[in-house]
Amino acid sequence: MLHGIALGYFVEVARTGSLAAASENLHIAVSAISRQISKLERDVGAPLFERLPRGMVLTEAGERLAEHARRTLLEAQAVLGEISAGEAVGGALVRIGCTEGFTRSLLPAALARHRQTVPGARYVLRSGTPAQVEHWVSMGEVDIGVAFSSDSHSPLHVAHSVQMPVRALLSADHPLASHASLTLADLQRFPLALLERGTTVRQLFDLCCSTRAVRIEPILSSNNSAALHAFAALTGAITLGSSVALKGMMTELSLVWRPIDEPILNQRVLQVTTMRERRLPAGVRSVLETIVAMTGEA
Repeated sequence: MLHGIALGYFVEVARTGSLAAASENLHIAVSAISRQISKLERDVGAPLFERLPRGMVLTEAGERLAEHARRTLLEAQAVLGEISAGEAVGGALVRIGCTEGFTRSLLPAALARHRQTVPGARYVLRSGTPAQVEHWVSMGEVDIGVAFSSDSHSPLHVAHSVQMPVRALLSADHPLASHASLTLADLQRFPLALLERGTTVRQLFDLCCSTRAVRIEPILSSNNSAALHAFAALTGAITLGSSVALKGMMTELSLVWRPIDEPILNQRVLQVTTMRERRLPAGVRSVLETIVAMTGEA
């Protein structure tokens, strides 16, 4: 039978890739962690890690056990949280991971709405790339993920998805603002500000340009959508995003959105995700329901 303490040590070594790093994080001697890992391997009957000069890498058996162990430990925490007085008064901590654009308005508004009904709730909100958000959810580092995706096959549980095409964002007095929709040829005529590569917007836009054999180089690239919005509003450049990105913007930096007549740019969906097969604590379920409701209104 697998011991909970051993599983906890195993998960931390898997996360950090190092006995020394796990020892530092857990404040447990390296020798004690190593003994527990060895015992786990004897119980399982297979090596869980490949020992390399620069660290520990999960074997195939280790990957399977790690997925089970993360879910098991999170479910144990959920049960303990529901039993505790803190959970009873809504004091549970809910961790949300998202891509940067959702930190501006949508998720702060969702958490504010949730806190109106659960005043004692506490939250952690962290932003990263879509790949990072997927990793955080799969590793149990966050409870809920909110990110754009162009792939319908997710390794996570997709609690909610809604189509959210890539739109052109431009100032209301821009020469193209009077157009019902835009083309790549329209975008070529004006300066463009784009998110860096690795984002869903940039991946789809680059694919679109490649398919059409069109070359468009942005005059500004950034990993921060707020900077791109401000730049577009102040200079007359065009940036790309979604209609939801415009909610809550300051009036002096207001932009409007226009559709782009390219099918590839309609392939993007907003996904709200959780760890697959995980039993969610009541506090997480409550926040999840509020986020789903807010994305439905977006």
